Amino acid sequence: MIRLQFDADGYSVICNADRVMLLAKEFALLRFLYDNRNQVFTREQLLDRVWPLEYPVERTVDDHIYRLRKKLKSWDVLRIHTVRGYGYSLTLTDVRSQNHPSLHDQEVQDAVHGLFRKYQLLGQGNSIVALAAQQEQMGFELSVFYQMYTRFVQADVSWFLEREDFTRADRLYWMLLLYMCTAGVTDEGLALCECALSSRLLSSDQERELRILNILEAYVENGKPERAQEGLPLTLRVMERDDLDKFVMPVALMEMYMHLASNHMEKAAKLSDRLEGMLSEAPYLRELGRYRMMRGLMLLRTGDVGNAERLMDEGLDTLDMAKQELLKIKAICQIRSFLKLCGSYPMLEEKYAAQYDRLDRDNSLTLLRPALRRWLEQTLSVV
Repeated sequence: MIRLQFDADGYSVICNADRVMLLAKEFALLRFLYDNRNQVFTREQLLDRVWPLEYPVERTVDDHIYRLRKKLKSWDVLRIHTVRGYGYSLTLTDVRSQNHPSLHDQEVQDAVHGLFRKYQLLGQGNSIVALAAQQEQMGFELSVFYQMYTRFVQADVSWFLEREDFTRADRLYWMLLLYMCTAGVTDEGLALCECALSSRLLSSDQERELRILNILEAYVENGKPERAQEGLPLTLRVMERDDLDKFVMPVALMEMYMHLASNHMEKAAKLSDRLEGMLSEAPYLRELGRYRMMRGLMLLRTGDVGNAERLMDEGLDTLDMAKQELLKIKAICQIRSFLKLCGSYPMLEEKYAAQYDRLDRDNSLTLLRPALRRWLEQTLSVV
């Protein structure tokens, strides 16, 4: 049985003879989460319990969680989880679960990872996160890819920053996309993206996806749709050459976004009809959510503001239902940028700015973004 020992006099905590010194409120927060492990608490609840009769802001909790994770990162038996849109919980891992017989059964391992691949194809981040949470109970080993993918869809920036047991090359692709997706694409973000393409640190699959899809969408978001248009012929050739069926809808969505940004409405409408047909046959949640949002942007271009808002919200709700936290953040960034292209809609701008602020707070994006940028700059500077 795993137990932590708390020394209230020195604000230290001990696990397996390893002592870590904490500040007073870090100590109180860890003690409360430990005493109530496996339970989820909102930031407001944690403020009431750990900061009674004080009046700190909710970000105070995020800052203390961030510091606790950093100080306790070597303790693999302890995890402080972010429950998206809600709060935090603490869990302990019993090493006895590693003796589960199914860990050594290849048929079980193959079946579970087949489920992960299927859920990824269907865009069901909710199913991926739920399945990953059952790793200890079900007795399977989560591959490096799905360890990262599970955290990626949840926009868990802190996890990527803290996991020094993975190499920088292993984390580069994911962290680059996290940086570009969580606050809109800047010139600096594009420069990092282009540097990564020439770094030789990416796997061949990662380099290909970045080149034929991610960077094209980044050009559009950065106000350079003509650059995306220039890269599109290469994308289509590579897709045909490598038989990349899974890229058909994501590339069509990127192309639709490109035409909307350029105000090429006939081309955008044709792609919309094409996507409508594809999604009627394969209603993958990730693509369905993004398509509904894009349809909303198209209606916004035509001045149908009421229906545009309804569709944009439906798209965001679909991404939320599918637990595609990162794509929801990205979609809101795209909506806010698009509103600036289409004229003055102060009420919509205020609405989606407030939604972004909530996601920013829930995911500690402003807090973590400087560290994420430094990590990328340091990683790519050695190339």
